[in-house]
This record gives sequence, C-alpha cells and structure tokens, in this order.
Amino acid sequence: MVIYMKKYYKFELNITALSALSLILLIVFVGADFMIRNNYDAFATGYGMRWFLLAYLAYIVLHEICHGIGFTLFVKNKKNVKYGAALEKGVLYAMCQERISKTGIIISLLFPIIFLTIITFIIAIICNFYLLELLSLVNLASAVGDLALLGLIIKLPNDVKYIDYDNVIGAYLISENDLSKYKSLMVKYVECGEDKEELVNKDINFITISKQSWLYLIVILIIGVISAII
Repeated sequence: MVIYMKKYYKFELNITALSALSLILLIVFVGADFMIRNNYDAFATGYGMRWFLLAYLAYIVLHEICHGIGFTLFVKNKKNVKYGAALEKGVLYAMCQERISKTGIIISLLFPIIFLTIITFIIAIICNFYLLELLSLVNLASAVGDLALLGLIIKLPNDVKYIDYDNVIGAYLISENDLSKYKSLMVKYVECGEDKEELVNKDINFITISKQSWLYLIVILIIGVISAII
C-alpha cells in the first residue's frame, strides 16, 4: 500500500504585473462608467469626490476585512485570522493561519467582490451616489490578485487546503496530489515541502504594519485631508 504524504505548495502573485493590469482595468471601468452614465460633472464638481482619497483608503481596508470575515466562517480559532500592511510591496493583506477547505478559500476570495463591488454598485446606482459607485469600480479593478488566485484554486483537486504559514504574497496550498503542474495567469509555483504545524509563524501579531507602511499611510492621510478641505 502506498502512503501519500500531504505537502504544501507555495504559490506567489506577480504583484508588478497585477498592479499594471489593475491600473488598466481601472481606466477602462471608470471610462466606460463615465460614457454610459455621463458622470463627468459628478466627478468634477461633486462635493463627495473631495473625500475620495480617504474613502479609498477606508475601502481597501474594508476589502481585507471582508477577506478576514470570510476566513472566520471556516476556522475553529478566530485568533488565527490576522491582518497587515506591507505598502512597500504594494499590498494590504488578511491572513488565515489555520487550514481551511477549497470552498472556504473560494468564498473568502469572493467576499470583497460581492459586498464591496456588486452590492455597493447596485446601491450607488439606485441612490445616485457617485463616490460609492466609483469606489465599487476601483475595488473590482483592485481585486485582480484575488481573481488570479481564484483562477488557480478552482482548478485544484477538492482535497486542497489553504493556509498562511507567514505573510507571503500568495498562498500555501496543501494536498496529497501534485499541485506543481497547475498554472494560473500571474500566479507562479515557487516550492513544495512537507506540511508541518511548526511552519506556521505564531509570532505574527493580530495586526502587523511595516514601518514603511506607516509612512505611506501618514502621507495618504495628510493629502486626503488637504484635498477634502480645499
């Protein structure tokens, strides 16, 4: 009888390529919205647009909180869900340091799109709330990393488990099957090894913000407040 050992397979996102794609999609989405909805005046003169930078900062934080809420639906210990900012790498992130199912990670990846794009866009259209409409489109463009990872996950065997050993930009996926042969656009396979509990970095705090991120956040807040006041 052959005994199969579960292994982890580490995949990483191409942040540079995803950032470029996100910018292109943002231009396309907002441009199409302008032409279809004829919202040029709302963008140029709307008082709420003064608060766009601060609202956007809040929105990207909510994006990660949505991921975290998705994780908490599937973990046994909610303390294993953590958050962080590494803006020098171009990311805010939510972490799940407990093994969850394929269904769990798919739902967690889709949560921000469902709540911060689809639902909010419908509300914005109904209420004619252009700032929220724009934020929902920005969120969709910013979700390219989630969609790239989702494109990989849905191809994988049903036995796959997801976990964050640490705050790597990407995912650790656990399976008895060989996952190294699976590919997805802008997601690359990096390495594999034996899945061990000691690989989970328990020293990571509930919220981790890098020193560079604090600097970026302060600058964004100052610019956001100034743009709102002027």
